[in-house]
Amino acid sequence: MIPVNTVFDISSQNIDTQQSHLFVITGLNGLSYTILDQTNTFQAVGIFSFDHEISLKTVAHATDEVVSQHALLKRPYKKKDIIYSFTDSVLVPGDLMNESLNKEMLEFVYGNAQEEIVKRDFLFRHNLYNIYRIPSDVYSLMTGTFSSATHTHLHSILPDILQNTSGNHIYSILGTNHITIMLKKNGKLQVIQKFAYKTPEDVAFYLLNVCNGFDVTPNEATLHICGMLSPMSTLYTELYKYFINIRFEDLPNGFQYADEIKSNPPHFFSHLFSIASCV
Repeated sequence: MIPVNTVFDISSQNIDTQQSHLFVITGLNGLSYTILDQTNTFQAVGIFSFDHEISLKTVAHATDEVVSQHALLKRPYKKKDIIYSFTDSVLVPGDLMNESLNKEMLEFVYGNAQEEIVKRDFLFRHNLYNIYRIPSDVYSLMTGTFSSATHTHLHSILPDILQNTSGNHIYSILGTNHITIMLKKNGKLQVIQKFAYKTPEDVAFYLLNVCNGFDVTPNEATLHICGMLSPMSTLYTELYKYFINIRFEDLPNGFQYADEIKSNPPHFFSHLFSIASCV
């Protein structure tokens, strides 16, 4: 059995799932879900992290463990969206897209695939294609468990979370042992990458390295924080050495939220709910 840690599990058993929208985000580091009901209210959020030593060969077992232990995920829903957050993802300009080279492109960047399937999403607002890989057994599990669901990748959604922005913005999602970083420079998407980390210094290094790679001065950028970060933590202190414009993300407008969700710091879940407005 793969160790699974329940970070948050907020839900009501009285949700009319047949009139609700289920969002599931799954990847190597864990699985998260949210449920949006017919009144446009988020009634549930669950965050489950996997052991840091998990591999692509065993992630399907951990994913299945979460799904099988939570009856709420197996109910019928009006609509279902599955969002993959595996690291192997490449953004390609629309005019350079070549379907026959997708597999080779991913292998050039990330190495040879091991029983994975290649998928692509078109980001029409940006004229980009997101080429990505999913472990075959994970894809089979999700398509079998969540029939009639829409499937996409997290990196295909994130660019639409920050819109109509001027200046430089770094949008970050912090997990227990990984960080996803998106950089928009003067309103234009530059990069989305995911990194594993062990120490606060690792996180600062990855953020600074992204800034350096795209000629962005850290103190002149806004660092958006989502995920489990406390302003009193060592990690926050480390980040503040280099980024003076730090913004903890609020819950997105346009939705209502269950009381128990609102009782927690908004940035813990803000990225999960923002995804709902972008799919």
